[in-house]
Amino acid sequence: MSRSARFRELLKSPPFVCLGAHDAVTAMLAEQAGAKAIYVSGFAASAIVAGQPDVGLLTQTEMFEHIRRICRVTSLPVFADADTGYGGILDVQRTIRLWEEAGASVLHLEDQAVPKKCGHFAGKQVIPKEEMQAKLRAMLAARTDPDFFVVARTDAIAVTGLNDAIERLAAYAEAGADGLYADAPESIEQMQEMVRRLKPLGKPILFNMARSGKSPYLTLDQVYKLGFDYALCPIEPMFAMHKAVKEMMEIFMREGSTDSVADRMTSFEDFNRFVGLDEAVAEEASFNVVAAPPRSKADAA
Repeated sequence: MSRSARFRELLKSPPFVCLGAHDAVTAMLAEQAGAKAIYVSGFAASAIVAGQPDVGLLTQTEMFEHIRRICRVTSLPVFADADTGYGGILDVQRTIRLWEEAGASVLHLEDQAVPKKCGHFAGKQVIPKEEMQAKLRAMLAARTDPDFFVVARTDAIAVTGLNDAIERLAAYAEAGADGLYADAPESIEQMQEMVRRLKPLGKPILFNMARSGKSPYLTLDQVYKLGFDYALCPIEPMFAMHKAVKEMMEIFMREGSTDSVADRMTSFEDFNRFVGLDEAVAEEASFNVVAAPPRSKADAA
């Protein structure tokens, strides 16, 4: 079964989390931890690839390469942010083709106007819903893997209000989107109203579990009981990495040693095991031919 087909199977047995992975190592850790799917965030990619905030600076091809590196090291379905599709009709078609080529199984396309921003930032703007419907139809027409899952995302809650956000998602479902996602609801009451009005459409509904954004922080079980089918844990691994590395470096610069944080660091041997050094050495050895020693003149005679 393909990774895309496996993602669709996951949706038959909710709930589950797509665990954030911002690079190859965190993707491997997510799989080792038992995650059922991985999420590649544009917010995280902007920081990791470019050292920039999520304000629409990362290009389509930069994100493609970032996704491809992550897909190479995991067998899990990968859900990859596609922002606004990086332009118009032809751009969104190229985006889904590239995301498929990279190895992703899912993407979300959002209805923000350019320049886009992180869904939990102030100052967002949205395009007309008819323009978003056209982009969705074009993207779906360019899909070559029938199991590839396209999620329609709206950022309208903070711009035009909850009612418009719900109406937009209904229109995006009509355009053929496989799943629905309103980013940054600001209360449990908003979440309940979304589910009440969108559930009859029969499309899986996604919730973003970002811990420090605008939305209430809820457990996966709580989210499921509200009526959401699955969730993202998008940027917490990157935040955990940032704090741990920041503290280690500050301690080293202050003390001239890592002695006081040694118990919080993976050993050289354990890390090499994790990235597969033993397997790489064995693979290389299996193809090496030991040359026979040169024959002496007496042997030749």
